[in-house]
Amino acid sequence: MNTAELIYQEAKTLPDHLGAEVLDFIGFLKSRHPIVDETPVTDQKIDELEALFAPFRRDLSGFRFDREEANER
Repeated sequence: MNTAELIYQEAKTLPDHLGAEVLDFIGFLKSRHPIVDETPVTDQKIDELEALFAPFRRDLSGFRFDREEANER
């Protein structure tokens, strides 16, 4: 049984005025700890990002970083 089911089982046994307090507390928790939507990245979103960054792609396979040369600048 998951947490939500356990909360439901316990809340069923409470009188209405205490159930209202539980709901109020749940609202308080949601306001203190907002739930971030963690939707998975879709293939369409990946395609959009690749198209966005395509103009900035460069072939760096022959690039060699020379620290001494960079420090001389």
